Amino acid sequence: MMKFGILLGVFLVFSQTSGEFCYDDVKGACGSKPITIEGPLLANCNAKYGKFKELQPDLQAYADDHIETSFEFLLMSTHFGNYEMNRDGFKGLFRKLSDKHWNKAIDIIKFITKRGGRMNFNQQPRFEQKANDSTLSLNELNSLAKALDTSKRLADEALRIHTTAQHHKSMDASVAHYIEEEFLEDQAETVRTLAGHTSDFKGFLADRDSSLFVFLFDEYFKKTL
Repeated sequence: MMKFGILLGVFLVFSQTSGEFCYDDVKGACGSKPITIEGPLLANCNAKYGKFKELQPDLQAYADDHIETSFEFLLMSTHFGNYEMNRDGFKGLFRKLSDKHWNKAIDIIKFITKRGGRMNFNQQPRFEQKANDSTLSLNELNSLAKALDTSKRLADEALRIHTTAQHHKSMDASVAHYIEEEFLEDQAETVRTLAGHTSDFKGFLADRDSSLFVFLFDEYFKKTL
């Protein structure tokens, strides 16, 4: 009897805290005297908890940012893959980055839905692409520099969301953990790699036979990607 009393007490406490809103919706809609409810039926019976509601717009914008970045890198890939540029190594590099950001966007959307939210594709990224940047006129070094800047910007935004999720007014350990596990370390590696490529490329361009180096650099990408 004592164990039963303890279990009953725990159930009552739980029903009065985390589950009371959904319970009230069900009781009002399905009771012997149904209550007319304005808005969606059983609106509180969802997977939302914590401060996810406040953080959801940032995650939606971050997913849209990854989608835009994916298309940007895809354009860069096709630019270097045409018959004029003929840089299959750079084509492969930017196609790989494009696919990576596309998959990251899908992963963010899955996390949003797991936490009971919905994706809003109209949520504008915090940083818009510059209108005067012409992707289809970039040379090899310019493209690496642009990719580096974009990767650093996305890394900074991940840090901002992570910091926001740890703030006392919008604290949500689940969101902070997700950003830390899925983005921070991977982005640090990407930024470091692109920074190294940019630095190496710039250094060798000072050589008299720079055209040979560009060819060899492209061949290096083809063999390592």
